[in-house]
Amino acid sequence: MKKSTLVTASWVVVPPFRHDLAWRAAVVRAAEAAGRHVYDIDATPEVAPVGDPDAVLLTSDAFRPLQAGAPAEAVAGLMIEPSIRINPDEDPESLPQDIRLLTDLMGRMAALPPERIFRQRDFISGAVEILPKLTLSPPPAVHAPALSPRHQALTNAVALLDPASPEAIWAPELFNYNSRMGAGGGELDITGRPRCLLAGPYIVLPAGRWRATYKLKFDQRGSRARFRVDWGGVEDFLSEEFVPGRAGVFEIIQEYTWLTPSPAEVRVILLEGMFDGQMVFSGAEISRV
Repeated sequence: MKKSTLVTASWVVVPPFRHDLAWRAAVVRAAEAAGRHVYDIDATPEVAPVGDPDAVLLTSDAFRPLQAGAPAEAVAGLMIEPSIRINPDEDPESLPQDIRLLTDLMGRMAALPPERIFRQRDFISGAVEILPKLTLSPPPAVHAPALSPRHQALTNAVALLDPASPEAIWAPELFNYNSRMGAGGGELDITGRPRCLLAGPYIVLPAGRWRATYKLKFDQRGSRARFRVDWGGVEDFLSEEFVPGRAGVFEIIQEYTWLTPSPAEVRVILLEGMFDGQMVFSGAEISRV
């Protein structure tokens, strides 16, 4: 996105972070105060006046202004907080059903020039001119219920979708497990048939090379089994087999390159049946390489 003399509308990208609706309303108020018209291009793309310099186009998708050929100076992105929208009506112990869509839209913010992304800290002193003839004031504080432990873990996990954040912790609560009698939270009884012991969390990572670092702890019986550990996308991934050979904690480091944005998955697979054994998964640290 380069400087251009192209006559175009202004674009404001508001991805689905936790309080995005309040910030969208703030953008509408700012535009109306400046005598400008606001269009939700995601809802009605056919009527959005892309070439009208007095129009402000609201979108949750950072790819839209790029595809429309908008110059950098006509686009402002709001990455107010590293989180994703949580539906208060959803089960607080479950993850959002549309986690892939939400995290994909958050990750697309990396396509914008860094200087065109505005964060909470930019509004500490009050209103900011995010675009010519568009000065944005932060919305009133939004009262929201405290996050459940699992939703808080999700908020921490998506921090790396902010281009300014190089890494994040993916807690055990974010993964799916297949344990015979495990207590959950990463503690697994691996007794039984060969199977996938854990997988997830399907957060969409932007294109690039990403490293997963995680630890597995085995008891003496569990250490005799043969395992496969995968890191990458759901269908394309790096795969390695190993036998622990002794009780203890083992650190695993894997790197994989995402050619396009896609859901990320850590998998640990038991490759042979076990009469007895325990394994503990303590979560993963994910970082951009």
